[in-house]
Amino acid sequence: MKRRTLRGQVTEGEVKRLIVDDGRLNHGYKVVSFVIAGSDFTGAAHDCFGTLSLDYDSPLTWDWGDNRQIGWASTANYRLGALDAPFTVLDPDHVVIMDLYIQGQVSGSTAGGSQINYLIELEPVELSNDQAILSLIKERSQDDLR
Repeated sequence: MKRRTLRGQVTEGEVKRLIVDDGRLNHGYKVVSFVIAGSDFTGAAHDCFGTLSLDYDSPLTWDWGDNRQIGWASTANYRLGALDAPFTVLDPDHVVIMDLYIQGQVSGSTAGGSQINYLIELEPVELSNDQAILSLIKERSQDDLR
């Protein structure tokens, strides 16, 4: 299957919708790669972290117990002319059926509004009816009251 790449920038403090539900419940995507990096290397503080989630209201803080969050990434400071290796964790058992959201924060940023670069690689997945129902259930956090 052909992989799809999403790349761009998200503004610190905002939630950006990356994939919009196409109404086909038997068609989804698996995130196979998620990398972020700050966009301004002139300042002292440009460490950044971000989350990929299946719900607009998912918190920015990393919560690996929240089923709505499926990916977590960070990158460290630019030091001595070399970018530190990025850190990424992806839930290996997820499929994006509805929407995918990204948000991030730049460490040490007080004004907000900084740009964070992202690169996400997706692989299309075809699902049976049962798999689609289970994926939709999993997208909801177990303590979600909606």
